Formats: sequence, structure tokens, C-alpha cells
Amino acid sequence: MKLVAAAFIAACVFCAAPVLAQSSPAMTPAPAASASPTPSPAPSPSPPPPTWQLSGFADGSYSQVFTSKTMQFADGTNSRVFDTSADMPMFNSLNMQLVKNGTLGGKLELTLGQDANVLASFPTANFVGVDVTNLYVSYTTGKFSLLVGKFSTLAGAEVLESPSDLNFSRSILFGYAVPFTHTGVRLTYAANSNFSIIGGVNNGWDNTKGNGTGSPTIEAGLAYTNKNLTATTQGYDGTEQTAYGYHDSIIDVNGIPNNWSGVTGKRYLSDTVVSYKFGPVMTGTLNYDTGSQGNALMDPAGHPTVGAAWNGLAGYASANVNKITLTGRYEFFNDLSGYRTTYSQRWNEGTITLAYAPSAALLFRLEGRQDTSSVSPWVNSSGVPQNHLASLAFESIVKF
Repeated sequence: MKLVAAAFIAACVFCAAPVLAQSSPAMTPAPAASASPTPSPAPSPSPPPPTWQLSGFADGSYSQVFTSKTMQFADGTNSRVFDTSADMPMFNSLNMQLVKNGTLGGKLELTLGQDANVLASFPTANFVGVDVTNLYVSYTTGKFSLLVGKFSTLAGAEVLESPSDLNFSRSILFGYAVPFTHTGVRLTYAANSNFSIIGGVNNGWDNTKGNGTGSPTIEAGLAYTNKNLTATTQGYDGTEQTAYGYHDSIIDVNGIPNNWSGVTGKRYLSDTVVSYKFGPVMTGTLNYDTGSQGNALMDPAGHPTVGAAWNGLAGYASANVNKITLTGRYEFFNDLSGYRTTYSQRWNEGTITLAYAPSAALLFRLEGRQDTSSVSPWVNSSGVPQNHLASLAFESIVKF
């Protein structure tokens, strides 16, 4: 994982003057008081959602890059999450979701296209443009809800589905500070209409099979919401693979190693998101992340000895009037060990996104973005290192 709807509420006050009886010499008795007005009927409750819901969207874009040759760092690492290609049309995704509502429910979400290659969880034989993004069974009873399967992470201010985000390009934090999905079990307790407690156990970050050795990842979160404020905090703690090595003699029919090993270490993440509605038009959001990985770096002999740490803060301000939304985002990300981005750097970016939704099924975005690094990880067309990357992008989304 939100557009701010603009609405104005008018209040009306009704006054009634008392009716006076006409005087007469005979002092006729006053008329009996009229009966109390019949109270307005209570609004009908919202109809329950249909048992089965099928939805989705198609997402395409075009990006123009300036000051740099490509969207990639000089070592070939993508410096953007999904908008990885420049100067050419991109078919980002065709997303399809089938949801079963009710006490016993579930969700199947498929992503096709370029985004699927980014979302793909380990292990995968190759990048084929298809990803099972969510696949879980749910059970709800009273205040408890249980998910079993593969599901989206709790972490981050942004989500995997582009129509639900405020910007076209994803933040640095979305790509480098947090995971995308987990495979395991998640239990939510809704203490009341405002407050929920979440806990779970899973195979780690974007990993359907597990890390081979070490402990699973523990998930814990708190969520609070009221009319204007939404605040969540969540943490992940478990063992993650830091260097991959395969037992080549154990291969399944799809060419995927059935057994694999490598260096592992404890990974920790703390994520906090706070969003506040400043009236019917404006919304502000802050997202802070801090994480660490044990055994992340190697000594000259190839032995893991040093841990790595990263942190970052992203801020969003969004205004929505009728069918137009203007969103600004600014963030910084510190990766001083170079473990998450392959460069030891302080990286920041600013983005302005203008969105227009002529109907419920259509969404268009025009976006300008500027990235700056404390080092020079990009190169221009002449091969000269650059410490900044500027881009302009257009996105179109059709929802169904």
C-alpha cells in the first residue's frame, strides 16, 4: 500500500414560532399541544459487500530522463522501483484481484508486466512478467481476523497497487527500506473501532520458501484511526539471507533449487506512518523507517563480520479539489554502508505529481522528480559521473 475526497457539509437550523390561541370573551380553552414530530427514520445500513468481487487495473507510462543516461546507477542497479526504463513506453502492470468476502474469505491477486519482475518473491526460476502478489485465506470471528498465505507488508506509506498511491514513482523508502510481501500467518485483533493489534510469523522479506536456516520473521504492529488521524507502527525481526549459495545437485522440475544455503544474519525493521486530514482538501503524511542487517558485509577473506544499517524519512502533502489532486513528496534515505543501494550514500528526492481523474475508471498523472546523492552514482551519456537525476513522467491507469 488513499486520495483525499473533497466534501462540504451544510448545517440547517429550523425554528418554529409558537401558535397562540385567538382570545375571546368566553376564555375558550387552549388547544391541546400537537404531538411531537415523528423522528426521522434511521439511515439504512450499508449493504454488505458481495460475496465475490473481481477488480483490477491496467497501468502504462512514459518517462523522460535528464542529466543521466538511464534510470540505473553506474553499476546497473535500478535507482527507481517500477519506472526503470526511460525514453520508451512502459507496460507497467495488468493487475487482477479476486476477493472472497465473508467469515471464510481470501484473496488472489495477479500482477503481469514489468512490475511483476520487481515484485517477484524468492525463489523464482527467471523473470517472466507474472507474479502471484497476494494469495491467502482469511477467517474472521468477532474481533479477530486471521490471514494464512502470501500477503502485502504492513510497512510503508505506499502500497503495491499504483492507483492507491498519490505519486507515479515510488519513494526511495518503498524500494530500499521495506519489504513488499510476506508468506506466513497474520492475526489482527480489533480492540474497538479505532484501535487494532497485529501479530504474525512469516518467512521474511519477499520470500515464499524461507531462509534455509535461522529463525522466522516475527511481525508486530499497532494501528489507530479516527475521523482525521491514521497512525500505524510495525516491526519485523528475523533471520535473512545476505549471500546466496545453491546446492546445485538438488533441482526441482522447474529448475529452481530445492535446497539453498548462504550467509544469514538477523534483520530488524521499524516502520511508522502517520497521516492527518487538514479539512476536506489537504492531507499530510509522514513515514519513518530504520533497519539493520547482521553479517551484511564481508572481510577481505570473505567472512561476514560487519552489520549494516539504514534509515529514512518521507513526507507527503496532498490537495484534492474535484477531479484534480496535487501531491508533493520529499524524502531522504541514509545507506552509509551501501548495503541496500550498493552505494554508500545519503540520497534524497523531491517529487511533484499532478493527477486528473475524469471518471472512476480513469486516472492520469504528470510527474516531475529530482534525485540527489552525496556521491555520484549516475552517469550521463558521455560516461561522466553525476550526483543527480531529473525525470519527467506521464502515467495512465484504467480501472475495472
